[in-house]
Amino acid sequence: MKKGLLVIGALMFLVITCCSSSGESPQPEAQKKRLTLMTYNIRHGAPYNSDVINLNNIAAVIKQSKADIIALQEVDVNTKRSSNAADQIDQAKKLAELLGMEYYFSKSIDYKGGEYGNAILSKYPLTNKRRFDLPAIAGGEQRSIALATVTLPDGKTFEFGATHFDLNTIRVAQAQFLNELSADTKKPLFIGGDFNATPESEEMLKLKEGFSFSCMGTCQFTIPVVNPTKAIDFIVYNPLAKQTYSLLSGVAMTGQYASDHLPVVAIYQYD
Repeated sequence: MKKGLLVIGALMFLVITCCSSSGESPQPEAQKKRLTLMTYNIRHGAPYNSDVINLNNIAAVIKQSKADIIALQEVDVNTKRSSNAADQIDQAKKLAELLGMEYYFSKSIDYKGGEYGNAILSKYPLTNKRRFDLPAIAGGEQRSIALATVTLPDGKTFEFGATHFDLNTIRVAQAQFLNELSADTKKPLFIGGDFNATPESEEMLKLKEGFSFSCMGTCQFTIPVVNPTKAIDFIVYNPLAKQTYSLLSGVAMTGQYASDHLPVVAIYQYD
């Protein structure tokens, strides 16, 4: 009996010695960091079935998503539509205040005494903020992309854009513009947008020449918010972004009625 115990003890000593030859316990693999992105057409803060603007509801949806950086479309800045008798409301600034974030607004057009376009909200510092006009048809509505450099807490940087494609056939040219912008930027680039086109359309196939989509499998429908029938809102990212950031999930947030679109949220991990 004693001999058996001695043998067992010796074996245990050998196992412990082999597994800790460096004198230290094995260390777990370094935990990867996460990055949560969102795109949201906010319909100037009005829900799908009303013209009553409520930015608190929009902010609540964004908070629920836990997004770090958000691309917004259909944002009003000091328009008569989105202001009251006492106030002219800068919706980009107001949402940033409600969420404790930085922001950048990109005007697409002048509208009702103010401006209308896209915005970026971010928990992290934004620098090199700029805008570009997208290709447009003569006499048609001008569309734009807001673009900024995001600096993460560990010092990593990437470019993030918010855009809104047109309702007509110029979208193929707009997709090609984004492909060229990505090539010219030569940096990791994410773009959130309302592309007004479904994944199998000519314009989205063109965009896929330069970008991957955050949909994992079939893209979830995003419009209308009640019984949605098509997917037109996406987060896309270029090959340089794909090299550093691995997609974990990409979904539409169902059950959100603060706008006429469902927001899309994508989660990435990185070292």
